[in-house]
Amino acid sequence: MRDVNFVFCRLIWEKSGPPFPFHMPRTRWHDLYLCPEPGAPFGRKGRAVEGAWKQLAERGTNGLLLMDGDVVIDPLDFAGMLTAIAQAPELVHVAPARLWPASTQQDSWTWAHWADGHGQTQHWTDTPDRFSFNFTYLPRKLIVRAMQHKPPLNTWQFPNVDQRMSQVAKECGIKAKVVPNCWPKHLHY
Repeated sequence: MRDVNFVFCRLIWEKSGPPFPFHMPRTRWHDLYLCPEPGAPFGRKGRAVEGAWKQLAERGTNGLLLMDGDVVIDPLDFAGMLTAIAQAPELVHVAPARLWPASTQQDSWTWAHWADGHGQTQHWTDTPDRFSFNFTYLPRKLIVRAMQHKPPLNTWQFPNVDQRMSQVAKECGIKAKVVPNCWPKHLHY
């Protein structure tokens, strides 16, 4: 396995995320608060993600590991994600999370990752075309491409930031892979 350097950020809306219950080895983590602003909750999530990258990433940083504030993981989930990132830091790594009707306005839960043509459903795929951030690693190349995209990352607004990132990954040929043995819990139900 390769030694990988990445930035870890929890994206927390209006300081609503639960406290993180354990120490995560080999990384510093940051809470990125997305506070109320005009148009909330449809705020500038893209600007916040780009700002975090510009401020926290150092030369040689491989990518950014994001976790939404309404998602919790346990130490085994974190270890599974670290292993996946170390094996292929050039890929997007998506932890399989179930999204609940309170977030999606659908009749039942859906996966936070899906293949084109299926939309958000309970249909499983190991290599998704679309993903939500929930607990997701984005490689450096993808972040840089998103910042250069038309329109650029810093203008993307919630709730479309995750899907736009998926689109940019697909456009520049960056594959996404579901992380095995990693089961984060989405708390917004």
